Amino acid sequence: MTETTRTPNATFPLDRAVELVHVVRNGFLESRTAGSAVVTAPDGSVLARLGDPDALIYPRSTLKPLQAIASLRHGARLVDEQIALACGSHRGTSRHRQTASTVLAYAGMDESDLQCPPAWPADPQDIVRMAMDAGPEGPQKTPLAYNCSGKHAGFLSACRHGGHDPATYLDAEHPVQREVVSVIEQYCGEPVAHLGVDGCGAPAPVLSLTGLARGIGRVAVAPQRRDAELHAARVATAMLEHPWAVHGATNSNTVVLRELGLLAKLGADGVMVMAAPDGTAVAVKALDGGTRAGNLVSLALLAQFAPDHVDMEVLPGVLEQVAPKILGRGEPVGRVQLARPVLELLD
Repeated sequence: MTETTRTPNATFPLDRAVELVHVVRNGFLESRTAGSAVVTAPDGSVLARLGDPDALIYPRSTLKPLQAIASLRHGARLVDEQIALACGSHRGTSRHRQTASTVLAYAGMDESDLQCPPAWPADPQDIVRMAMDAGPEGPQKTPLAYNCSGKHAGFLSACRHGGHDPATYLDAEHPVQREVVSVIEQYCGEPVAHLGVDGCGAPAPVLSLTGLARGIGRVAVAPQRRDAELHAARVATAMLEHPWAVHGATNSNTVVLRELGLLAKLGADGVMVMAAPDGTAVAVKALDGGTRAGNLVSLALLAQFAPDHVDMEVLPGVLEQVAPKILGRGEPVGRVQLARPVLELLD
């Protein structure tokens, strides 16, 4: 085991990272992505590590399944795709927006109660559809289209049905946010080291990559365990049964959930977590905040350490969909490939 750096105000430095993936263009190695990764077993122990996965990071949106558990504990009235949306970083399609709106309406609220920023849908065709449905004033940005609106709607539902003040639902000392910290510490097995503010305005906890993997692994295995928390089982089941709500029809988290049955959640600034149904989990942090490493490294490591839960016949097609494309004049001219430190963990 390598020595670990845990400074309270910084993630791991470059000299404690390892190369995770290379970008090769026309036979020339163009770019290198460095970071850390960890594989945890169903019991939470570490099976493999790269770099410094015990150093502190912002997990960002990879924590949404745990935040959803906190909302459910406080009485949020969420079912099926509504739970999946609360766990998701969605594209703001009309279906995503309507699902968030339904959660709010059931709590006697509307989009004006959301404190995440207003946004356009992520895909141009959805902006065009919004414009076609708009009145004379034209289309407007809406917080319903913000990728975290499901999480925020869940928080507000918990406030309404749990008897808490919805006006302050993003304050770190709000009962729902204190519950979020409690859930994270329970599932991840370590204290939250720091609280910042996420892009959506919610508190952003800091913990280790190892703790993140352990926590999401415990959520993933919950449907299989009689002693698991019901809310965790509902979260994992909803994500797997309604993957469109977690990301978008052709987007990476949805593809992995739908095609492989693995829990998958990305986070901003280069974080990815995936977990198999038995609770084996992988968490990855790209030090430069990029997204090229997350899917490829996570899927490779889960295929190695949870082979009974990764369909090897389906995996190549999934990788083709989620791996970044290296193009020249619109045609493939290279690929993103695993770097040596990752390959050394594989058979």
